Amino acid sequence: MMTGLYNFLNRKLRRKLNESFGKPPKQSEYSLDSIEMYRLYQEENPRVIDDITWDDLDMDKVFRRINVCHTSVGEEYLYNCLHEPQFDESKLLKREEFIIFLKDNPEERLKLQVYLAKLGKINYNGIPAMIYSSDLKLLGIPVIYKILSVIPFLCLLAVIFNAFIGVISFIISFMVNFVIYIVTKRKMETSLPTIRYFSSLIWCCGKLVKNFKAEPFIQQSQPLFQTFKSSMKKGANILQQVNSIEGIFYEYWRILRLSDIRNYNKIFSGFSIHKEQFHELYKTLGEIDISICVLSFRESLINNFCSTPVFHDEKHIKFEEIYHPLLSDPVPNSGLIQKNSIITGSNASGKSTFVKALAINGILAQTIFTCTAKEFATQFSLVLTSMAVRDNITEGESYFITEIKSLKRILDKMRIVRCVCYIDEILRGTNTVERIAASSSILNYLNDKDCLCVVASHDIELAQMHMDKLDNYHFREMITGDGMVFDYKINDGISNTRNAIKLLRYMDFENSIVENAENLAGKINN
Repeated sequence: MMTGLYNFLNRKLRRKLNESFGKPPKQSEYSLDSIEMYRLYQEENPRVIDDITWDDLDMDKVFRRINVCHTSVGEEYLYNCLHEPQFDESKLLKREEFIIFLKDNPEERLKLQVYLAKLGKINYNGIPAMIYSSDLKLLGIPVIYKILSVIPFLCLLAVIFNAFIGVISFIISFMVNFVIYIVTKRKMETSLPTIRYFSSLIWCCGKLVKNFKAEPFIQQSQPLFQTFKSSMKKGANILQQVNSIEGIFYEYWRILRLSDIRNYNKIFSGFSIHKEQFHELYKTLGEIDISICVLSFRESLINNFCSTPVFHDEKHIKFEEIYHPLLSDPVPNSGLIQKNSIITGSNASGKSTFVKALAINGILAQTIFTCTAKEFATQFSLVLTSMAVRDNITEGESYFITEIKSLKRILDKMRIVRCVCYIDEILRGTNTVERIAASSSILNYLNDKDCLCVVASHDIELAQMHMDKLDNYHFREMITGDGMVFDYKINDGISNTRNAIKLLRYMDFENSIVENAENLAGKINN
């Protein structure tokens, strides 16, 4: 009967996994606090996507759009992966080889998914902490527990020579161990979910090693699994529940020998000794999970298409039918950005969305080797942005101060790593004269650096000042009988239209407001 139930649940799981594969995940706003834990343990690296860029591009939403990982390890690893662009293709191509295998062997892919799904997810599972600080989890001095576990048996041997002393000594030693067990068990409780997930993780690796021997990622897990196989059994013993009379006696036996405490310390001391091997096992399982995830993401884009990037040594970006991955009905754009550029255009014409599409695809190309475009060719470089600038009220900083700090970090970063930067409305926090003067100076400085810079701006004057040095592109609107229409297509040259006042009329502002604005604009221009 149990076998029949198991097979039924297995078939049900397989069907669910098969039906959901290649479908966009539900865009729920789940918390990422637990998922980012592995990321928080990483050493400081000048080549990571910084917090400003991550927030500017709504990368949390991009992560949620991609994330269909089956395990906590997978989604923690994916979240970190999206923060760490690669600067050579070797790691990307190795994963791509595995993704191609998964695509060509859907039945094998489904079997992998079943084992990963059975491992599943646990928030705040503690695995990253085990990798980086397992020695902090040790209870007391392990050798003392070993000595205390032997004393009761020495007391029993003493019965041979003096029964009374031997029995009394045994009772005292048992009571001491009992108190130590109860007090220490409370300290262990906080780590039990970690031990439980660790045991499941090793079980999952064992199943993968046994059933998928040929695949490269799984093949390299074989010796790593053997290293932690015994720890999985120790973890299972700690988690064993008492549910019978025999179980109660076995529990007293465990107390007498302090076996749970000793097994607990053996697990964490084993991590401390073999932390590099466990980290490698963690990353290998993460690679397997995100490979399936990336393939599913690509399949979910089938209506809009996607591609793998091409990397070159030139300071330019070539793109064909690129689009923003979060849009359900995007308008693709094609073109070639060969040098620093300014994109002008009317309000709501698509400048910001286009610039974000370029930036996000630059990140996806160097992290998951996938682009939402028919073609995307770029140079290995760190993506930096200055877009969604806000007042920093907690530190008492104005919008403009926050903005110039955001720009300054870009100038500092390009001294140590090749960058491509995207700026939306440069220095909008100050008056027109100083904004154009300061922006022009910054663009002149960037033009002489190993950096590709794309600026979206309303300032047509800024674009006109740099016609001889920078490339110019624009977005525009069309006025029809139905009102204002945007085609969201990029065009060569500088924009020759302004629509802020037209938008007032389009949004049904009072005629007197619109007419007064038009008159004032005419006087200013003259």
